[in-house]
Amino acid sequence: MKKLIVDTNSHPSGLIVRIVGEAGIDNVSTLEGELLKISALRPPLVVFDLSGLDFIASLGMGALMSFRQGVVRNGGTVRVAAAQPAVLDAFKRACLNALFNTCNSVDEALKS
Repeated sequence: MKKLIVDTNSHPSGLIVRIVGEAGIDNVSTLEGELLKISALRPPLVVFDLSGLDFIASLGMGALMSFRQGVVRNGGTVRVAAAQPAVLDAFKRACLNALFNTCNSVDEALKS
């Protein structure tokens, strides 16, 4: 299984969180730990750049969903950008595309 890398960058419009690799069962604790650090910042906007994410398991989707709930509860917004077709399909099958505003690019997500 591929390693999971979570990289956060500040942008004037919000935080860009780039997730690279595979968010499978072996890597979910890494994802949850990084998301916990980000949620403590109470960002008004978080854009998940999923262009480098090859696979996401249901546990990974659950971590993103829990993170989104916390951000929204604090008045923020979470958007998903540049998801690869397989990841986007997994979101659709789990009906998460209705919860996450999906955009074709990070730039689009920051402007929406």
